[in-house]
Amino acid sequence: MVLAVNPPQLSTALTTVLVIDDDDEQRKYWCEALKQSAHNYTILEASNGQAGLNLCRSQQVDCIVLDLDMPESGFYVLFDLIRHRTRPQIAVVILTHLLAPNLLEMAKNNGAQVCLVKQATSAQDLENAIQNALAAVRSKR
Repeated sequence: MVLAVNPPQLSTALTTVLVIDDDDEQRKYWCEALKQSAHNYTILEASNGQAGLNLCRSQQVDCIVLDLDMPESGFYVLFDLIRHRTRPQIAVVILTHLLAPNLLEMAKNNGAQVCLVKQATSAQDLENAIQNALAAVRSKR
């Protein structure tokens, strides 16, 4: 007698990453890099903070990749997203061309898990940062 054994079901839940950057070229570059990732992310994109916040309110987003240097401050988005800094519900990776260490430190103190400078960041660096940010948020829940 042969019994059919069903293999364990693989999780079909994908990680959704929202990239918020007002620079179309930069946003497209990073979105494309993440689409090529081994993690098979679902990628959303927004060209400004308000559009990004609207997406967060209407869809499940696991991680946001946020540029700080936008006409409306990226800090506005960060503050609106991270209301409880000790127990964040969403992972935030800052990806900006701004090189001010105190600005990046301030972002980390206000809810971002990782801060990266675009000029010094590879696609693999961003992927690693997303995974680290997701793990940090999960550990605080």
